[in-house]
Amino acid sequence: MKQLLLACSLLFLAACQEQPLVSTQAQGSSEKVLSQKEPSAIKEETTPTSGEESFSIQQQGIVPKRIEIPAINVDAKITSERLTEKNEMEVPSNAEQVGWFEPGTKPGNSGNAILAGHVDDKNGPAVFFDLKDLSAGDQIYVTDEDGKKLTFEVNKVVAYPKDDAPLREIFGPSNNQNLNLLTCTGTFDHSIQDHEERLVVYTSLVNS
Repeated sequence: MKQLLLACSLLFLAACQEQPLVSTQAQGSSEKVLSQKEPSAIKEETTPTSGEESFSIQQQGIVPKRIEIPAINVDAKITSERLTEKNEMEVPSNAEQVGWFEPGTKPGNSGNAILAGHVDDKNGPAVFFDLKDLSAGDQIYVTDEDGKKLTFEVNKVVAYPKDDAPLREIFGPSNNQNLNLLTCTGTFDHSIQDHEERLVVYTSLVNS
């Protein structure tokens, strides 16, 4: 788990280091909750303990091949990405595709599955450019190569300073069937060739 969290932290820090053509949202120095369900509407987050039976109940995870987000007009291919020799997550070379972190959780299984996509590149807006506009309750559809579709619902949308994010909450174990979408946001800092913030859309499975 420590190695996985280290790899994920490198993903969180390094996934967006390419100069954009356009700016994203305004700079901020602390966590910003852009949208969130009422606490009573969110399934209580639980973390598995060693040998916990509930964590090993029926798993319905899929190898994701396509993502649809009607609220922001996203319909994109998903590629399976692994770790580089530097223990960093590979990201799709095509800015209109989304990467699934294959060594992690499958969407639909207990845990935090991770999908990452570019917000922009030198040519303009990319696949997750409008991710910040999602609202609590919006739905996300993930499909495998056989056409099995899982539906996830947005719980909250949060922007974090790139060096200060709750990695265990985003990437760590959970009894819930979560899917977290990651991209860059905030001001592009030309001195470090990177965005100053990371955007996380937290979602959970509502049906399969």
